[in-house]
Amino acid sequence: MPIHIRLLLVLLFWLGASSFSRAQGPLRFHVETLGAAHPSVALAALDAAGALEIEEAGGRRKLPAFIELRQENRKLPALPSRNFVLLTNGDRVPLDPEASASLAENRLQVWPAASLPSLRAKGLNLFAPNVVLLFWSLPEGADDADLFFAELEKQPRKRDAVYLKNGDRIEGTLVALDAKTGCTIATAARKVQTPWSQLAGIAWNTDRQARLRTKKTYSRAVLDGGARVNFLEVRFEEKTRGWLGKTQFGSTLELPEASLLALDVRQGPAVDLSDLTPVRYEHRPYLGAAWPLVKDAAADNHPLRLFGSTYEKGLGTHAPCRVTYALDGKYQRFDAIVGIDSVTSRRGRAKAAVEIDGNRSELNGGKELTSETAPVEMRLNVAGARILTLIVELGAFGDVQANVNWAKARLVRSPWSVVQNRQRNEPWTTD
Repeated sequence: MPIHIRLLLVLLFWLGASSFSRAQGPLRFHVETLGAAHPSVALAALDAAGALEIEEAGGRRKLPAFIELRQENRKLPALPSRNFVLLTNGDRVPLDPEASASLAENRLQVWPAASLPSLRAKGLNLFAPNVVLLFWSLPEGADDADLFFAELEKQPRKRDAVYLKNGDRIEGTLVALDAKTGCTIATAARKVQTPWSQLAGIAWNTDRQARLRTKKTYSRAVLDGGARVNFLEVRFEEKTRGWLGKTQFGSTLELPEASLLALDVRQGPAVDLSDLTPVRYEHRPYLGAAWPLVKDAAADNHPLRLFGSTYEKGLGTHAPCRVTYALDGKYQRFDAIVGIDSVTSRRGRAKAAVEIDGNRSELNGGKELTSETAPVEMRLNVAGARILTLIVELGAFGDVQANVNWAKARLVRSPWSVVQNRQRNEPWTTD
């Protein structure tokens, strides 16, 4: 087909898609603020200071203190487990499977996937000590990608580790990386060069890592394609219907409106339970098998998955257990999405409840949670409360896969603590 005809067809498709999008109207988001939920609203603007303007039935409205927004009717994709780079702040960036990577003067050059067009165009140049993992595939012998990469992320390493597709591993100091020569690593005895075609991935020496940190409030984004990215500043512009953000790793990222699936404000008025230490955790082992309380993962250490969405923050519990936190009257609301993972706990059944100063609230009307029931989205008033207890009890199948995920379990601070913090102009801290 002649090239001018192909270009004409592409143009017609783009015009048709644009017309269809306009006919459908603006995308709808669910927005959470300190005091209320705003479902099914359109975004008008978000400035660099975090002031959000929305359109709802009554017209335009400014929400200066939002804590979360998420696109309605969209699932949160799984964490990338092929062709990705993981940074020390938890950012995961999917990479172009056809592109190579290179290392020179302590800088790693990679090429993001098509879902990140503004980064893909010029590539991503990263400070190597900010990198934890760079992987293209799962090595042979590693059957569970989620568990393999979760363990690698937490595992301390005194040396760099190069993983080969055949399952072999070489440890030493990474000295070179490029498509032409592959990977060169210096061991105690010699330099070992591995062709690019044999590489599965690289795990960097954790002793040499440099943490990407900020004491200020920032935003955590979930993007179409699976990327998870921290924004130091992010704006939404009504004219372009797009996002513009300054990432924590130093790049500017431009995205169309539909590409951002969720945005959570971190180190702000909302505090994740997984960032707090419970005053008590009680679990009754079954046939000698004891289950710990797991932070930011399920009880079996898989990602926090519920009904097709993957969450980064929350708690993983196994029945029967009780987890107690001291609130000391500092918070006004407790939020969570609670359920059983349909991937690794298909046979799981359990009951869940929450106690606030001894007053019990049953989840799901006291009925069992199963892998087939929709997760329970809860918003409980804890204003003035001293004690919060999460309760998980055995269901009809007993101990079998009774893993209950408390995704996005968080406490929202009371208004007086928010005002006090602003008056002192202090960064938010976890208790």
